[in-house]
Amino acid sequence: MRIKQRIVALLSTGILCFAMTSAIADTYRWKDKDGKVHYGAAVPAEFADQPYDVLNSQGMVIEHVEDTSIPVDVIAEQKVLGRQPLISDEERQRQTDRLLVVQYHSEEDIAEALEMQLAQLGYDSRLIKQSYENANRAIRDQIAQAADQQRANQPISEELQQGIDGLYARRARDEKSLASLSRRENNIRDRFQAYLERYRFLTLKNRGAEEEPVDPG
Repeated sequence: MRIKQRIVALLSTGILCFAMTSAIADTYRWKDKDGKVHYGAAVPAEFADQPYDVLNSQGMVIEHVEDTSIPVDVIAEQKVLGRQPLISDEERQRQTDRLLVVQYHSEEDIAEALEMQLAQLGYDSRLIKQSYENANRAIRDQIAQAADQQRANQPISEELQQGIDGLYARRARDEKSLASLSRRENNIRDRFQAYLERYRFLTLKNRGAEEEPVDPG
């Protein structure tokens, strides 16, 4: 119920509505390790560190993203803010503050939202770590096969060598993906810490204004 209330409140500001409309219209395009092009509503976790294009509903490229260390939700938020009319820094801060107190009703809400995002990252991280560990085991097995061939005075087969090379490349991609997830986690933690500090400032200021005594005269 609390999440539903947040969504309704955000829709009333017009900001979430705009972001949702844009997200529905956009399609992501990226390449796998073999250079094959893929399309989808989101870039899968295993390709999170790869550059990608954003296409509109007509299939035209409206954005190319090279720096994948910036979370997609932050990019979407920046787009929304970038398309707003030019306003003063003070007014922009007031709008941001209003959105913050509408979106979160308590410090616990902010903590819950942080945990939800970290939980999704944790799930992605576990998948990539599993892939990394599987690649390690396969590398050990195939290297053992190569050693057996050499001890038998047989040349390492081209197929086996290609398999080993492919596993090393896969492990390197997994390492890169894990490093990207770590950067994203740090960015998310920093962002929510800033939300929390600003929320505390705003609520304390509002509480102080409510408690200020009224001059009877």
